[in-house]
Amino acid sequence: MPLTADELLALDDLKPPMLLHVKAWGKDVYLLDPTADIRDDWEIYCAANQGKRASWRAKLASLLLCDADGKRLFTSDADVVRLGKKNAKALHEIWLAGQKLLMITDEEIEELEKN
Repeated sequence: MPLTADELLALDDLKPPMLLHVKAWGKDVYLLDPTADIRDDWEIYCAANQGKRASWRAKLASLLLCDADGKRLFTSDADVVRLGKKNAKALHEIWLAGQKLLMITDEEIEELEKN
């Protein structure tokens, strides 16, 4: 029997934060299991910054980096700017993990690279 609206909304379908070892930092970070809202925030950021120089890796990191309880560490545009000044290798490691978590396609990456 198909789920009712109440049953669907009651599902505990999010995984606990994922531990990621960032080799460039020699430290661990937590990444959120993304919600549809996080994916939408990512897509809105991409659309708003199409054709512009944007901090793609820093934005994705800001959407996913969290504490052990799943509370986001970075929530503002200023945070994205500050994250953009961090080590490129470290943010790239987070970027690669984030691509998998958000199911970002190769076509979407190609579009970002064009801009």
